[in-house]
Amino acid sequence: MPELTDIFVQLIVALLAGTLTSFLAVPLCQRLGLIDLPGAAPHKQHARPTPLAGGLVIGMSLAILTLVYPSLVSGKMLGAVLATVIILLFGIWDDRAGLSALVKFAGQFLAVGIAIYSGIRIEILSETNLPGGESLAQILNIVLTVFWLVGVTNAFNLIDSMDGIVAGLSTLASAFFIFVTLASGQPELTHWAAILTGLSLALYFWNMPPARYFLGDSGAQTLGFLLAVLALLYNPLNKDQASSWFAPILILGVPIFDTSLVVFSRLRRHLPPFEGNRDHTYHRLVKGGLNSSRAVSLLHIIALVLDSLALFAMSQQPVVANLTFAICILAGMSLITVFDFSEKFITQPKH
Repeated sequence: MPELTDIFVQLIVALLAGTLTSFLAVPLCQRLGLIDLPGAAPHKQHARPTPLAGGLVIGMSLAILTLVYPSLVSGKMLGAVLATVIILLFGIWDDRAGLSALVKFAGQFLAVGIAIYSGIRIEILSETNLPGGESLAQILNIVLTVFWLVGVTNAFNLIDSMDGIVAGLSTLASAFFIFVTLASGQPELTHWAAILTGLSLALYFWNMPPARYFLGDSGAQTLGFLLAVLALLYNPLNKDQASSWFAPILILGVPIFDTSLVVFSRLRRHLPPFEGNRDHTYHRLVKGGLNSSRAVSLLHIIALVLDSLALFAMSQQPVVANLTFAICILAGMSLITVFDFSEKFITQPKH
């Protein structure tokens, strides 16, 4: 088990790296044309040109951290870092030029392919008795892996509808991954979780209202991808899998819920599911009467509750653990119904 002192030091180093690179990233954004202009899209509400520095901060920070801790970039994590670079580069390209959905997905599938080739994949179906045997199980594992990595990556990008939301959610999720990976005896993942926590804290400092810079697609997607990878590599061999398999889903539950809400709402209205719009959970909370800061804080509080429930369930018998997860799913489905059918929370015209 890693020493707590080492974890704390890595967290602080990551926080300092993120803060230092923030000063360097802003002028780079201006030179590269990574500026988000007011009114560039219907859902954008900021009043002044703002640098899209999140991706550059993450990229430069990770470069520094891998030089300081070269042992972290080995085995499967080497593949994870290479895949993250692809996500980051396509994200920066998107922030600068505005890519089509097809090109965005091409970059994400390329990154996912690298991750899978490196051994990062879901193995939950490997020991099940399927009609097609082990071959079918492996195919289904790969399909689920692609769905998870692409889904969570886009979930973090989609929920990035207000300053501080994604950076705060990433900080909470990373911090809880420190606890669960410590309990599972996976020190390399604990170190990465600590680094991601420190980096997310630095991003939150600069991105909280009023934001000095935006995360952009590059920042939000990179954070989502890294957290999705941590979730796949998390493997609590000392815990009952029947009580822990859903822990990553709960830890990343808020962006997953938001994406489910948006996709359901837009498909129901025959609208494109992946175009920017003001119909996310945050927008609906504001429409329901909360001010901006309280809406963001409520999302973070819900994330904290879900993270705590994940830790609680892991220590329970499978029946209690899965009942806890089922209650969370039912609550989420009920909220989707309320948000999308109640006039109080509807934020887009009916079709």
